Amino acid sequence: HDVKRTIDARLQNLLYGQLREDKGCSVAIEPYTGETLALVSAPSYDDNDFIFGMSEEKWASLNGDERQPMYNRFRQTWCPGSTFKPVTAAIGLETGAVDPAQDYGNVGTSWQKDTSWGSYYITTLHTYEPVVLENALLYSDNIYFAKAALKIGAQELEQALTELGFGQELPFEINMAKSQYSNGEHIETEIQLADSGYGQGEILVNPLHLAAIYTAFCNEGNIVKPYLRYREEKEAEYWMPEAFSDRTAETVLEGLKKAVNDPNGTGYGAHREDILLAGKTGTAEIKTSKEDTAGTELGWFAVFTAEKSVERPVLILTMAEDVKDRGGSGYVVGKMKMVLTGWLDE
Repeated sequence: HDVKRTIDARLQNLLYGQLREDKGCSVAIEPYTGETLALVSAPSYDDNDFIFGMSEEKWASLNGDERQPMYNRFRQTWCPGSTFKPVTAAIGLETGAVDPAQDYGNVGTSWQKDTSWGSYYITTLHTYEPVVLENALLYSDNIYFAKAALKIGAQELEQALTELGFGQELPFEINMAKSQYSNGEHIETEIQLADSGYGQGEILVNPLHLAAIYTAFCNEGNIVKPYLRYREEKEAEYWMPEAFSDRTAETVLEGLKKAVNDPNGTGYGAHREDILLAGKTGTAEIKTSKEDTAGTELGWFAVFTAEKSVERPVLILTMAEDVKDRGGSGYVVGKMKMVLTGWLDE
């Protein structure tokens, strides 16, 4: 039997062309139908070698390559960093814990709840006013989302994430690692809860799963089910209908538009005058402790066409490893700007 997939070879090549020298991954879906347009893991290898025969030298070089070309990165889970903030925002709005108009106040770039946290402080890069939800998404404020997570509470956050598919298999033709909110059964401490709000702590997310959650912001709060096997009828099938209210989805979407289209936005490097984009950057710190200076960083960028009327709608979620001292998430934004140019300007 012929097996026809939804993968678009041109987009797959555009994404791999930008990531081939990196360790990273990218997934792309049509946000209104769920068609999976690209699944990229980099670096890669020629799998024809496994079919036509491979020398021992070639096999040894693949296994000995420290970049791990045979490690399928889009199937794994990763610390999402600030790309998780829209999820926290949506949960906060749904539970009533977050009032989008409430000003949390400018506390500078370092904050702790109280002295019970000892020497632990949450830091952020920018100060701004007023400290409301839309601006927190625009400036990617760690402190705002730490406070939001504390307002939501551990039990409520765990329940909401479970309802969003954490700890569950993604309904997809390829098996993906399960996203998690804790290494154990629960979020154990107040600090872990606060860190979870901005995508750190013990939050690990599969890229395709996170991309699917983002479709809620394009579809009035409905999460589209991604699929890989081609079908003639391209109407969306909802994996989680009414995951968020229409109002919640619209509120978060407005913040994500600002993140790409406001000159102060962390994703402004991908801004276009002709097509409205929305998205969120993220830089996840991977280190053993707060004091660890030798750790690495993952750079993220989630970006999507924000209007259904666009000719080739797309939602792309990309991660690159080891972006520390290479521009952080800005490195990924630059790469994806090139991909979007190739895809949207055909």
